[in-house]
Amino acid sequence: MADQPTTEGARTVLVTGGNRGIGRAIAEAFVAAGDNVAVTSRSGDDGPDGAFTVQADVTDSASVDTAFKQIEEKFGPVEVLVANAGVTKDTLLLRMKEADFQDVIDTNLTGAFRVVQRATKGFMRLKKGRIV
Repeated sequence: MADQPTTEGARTVLVTGGNRGIGRAIAEAFVAAGDNVAVTSRSGDDGPDGAFTVQADVTDSASVDTAFKQIEEKFGPVEVLVANAGVTKDTLLLRMKEADFQDVIDTNLTGAFRVVQRATKGFMRLKKGRIV
């Protein structure tokens, strides 16, 4: 895990799926802006330099809660949530297996619900918050 000291006045930002692709680019932009950035990675692979990486699977509520607790211990409540984690299992509808469709829904839709629901606890305490 990359470690970063807490920056005074910086926002605490969480980017789910921030260890690669678009999520990584988003996390890098927040790091460059001086924010305290945490990223989740299902595999545990490190996120960008300057970001705090926690292993989490958005399809598992307990995993999401554990990740938030780790982030809150390091930086305090999440102020900006980028619900980016997602999977693609593209194929023709006739060839798509129901289990693949369910995986996409569990990750891309229900996973976003889980992280937003968990983030709102901190948002309410802070009386502010942003979701992307």
